[in-house]
Amino acid sequence: MDIKTLIEEVLLDLANNKSLTEVSSKIQIIVRLLGDEKLKLWYSCEFITGYNNQELPDYRISKAADIKANYLVGQGLGVWQISNQSVPVANLGKEKYNEIMTARFSDTISSIIDYIRHPKEIAMSLSPYEQGLVQKVLGDAHIQNVYKVLSPSTFQTIIDTVQGRIIDMFMDLNEKVFNGELDLKSSTAKKEIQQVITNNITAGIVQTGSGTIETSNSTIGVTIEQTLPVATMKKLSSLADEIEKVLKDSDGDVDEITKDIDDIKTELSKQNPNICFLKKSFKALTWGVTVSCKAAIEELVKKAIALL
Repeated sequence: MDIKTLIEEVLLDLANNKSLTEVSSKIQIIVRLLGDEKLKLWYSCEFITGYNNQELPDYRISKAADIKANYLVGQGLGVWQISNQSVPVANLGKEKYNEIMTARFSDTISSIIDYIRHPKEIAMSLSPYEQGLVQKVLGDAHIQNVYKVLSPSTFQTIIDTVQGRIIDMFMDLNEKVFNGELDLKSSTAKKEIQQVITNNITAGIVQTGSGTIETSNSTIGVTIEQTLPVATMKKLSSLADEIEKVLKDSDGDVDEITKDIDDIKTELSKQNPNICFLKKSFKALTWGVTVSCKAAIEELVKKAIALL
């Protein structure tokens, strides 16, 4: 099986907005052919089993938007029923507040993709310990239900991060490793493959003998608070204009690529553009371009990626 062709197919599929679940079977085949144990474990946790017995990567740990509860409060001889009321957990102090607002996501990526289809707030149940903290805040109130409120954008961040890692890894493998059509079984190929996987998938994540993934030293992660400086956004917009000009001067069919550039410009016009989306979109511009302008496009894309 030609692994290089398969990698290129996945990159094209993702560039054409196919979801991770749609291309997961191809990714699984590539992962098996590469034979790296850390990559196999990462793929299994993300796509098959979820993170049941492993430490979560940092991009799967986020913050809830709010804590809400339904509870009963005594009032004279009667009882008041309070529904969907925000709980002032900040009263617990900074340390306890951070504990209770932390949201951990161990589900498979397919489940997380399902979550973002909900247009409204998504609820996550609290642990018994967290429920005890809420009880301290509400005092004598009888809690009927309490939950963390999650924004769909939280799940989108996880999806973008996983997709971004896969794209980065496959782009690097395609350009650095398989450009020379290396024999997968050779020690040189294995070493180069392992280096690419470490750089893009498991950097800072160490697999211990028990199979647990420790992420305390990880430097990889994307959070919804991540923003781009205005000057950087202007530079990226300028690079997008340059790429568009090169495409217009070429003799190929650039309608689809022009649409991708429009998507990049639209994202850059937002107050907090999605960095993973921009990175993916810029890299996708190098696929499908004609030979006459490929080198120029790749150089401009390289400059854009360096800014991200």
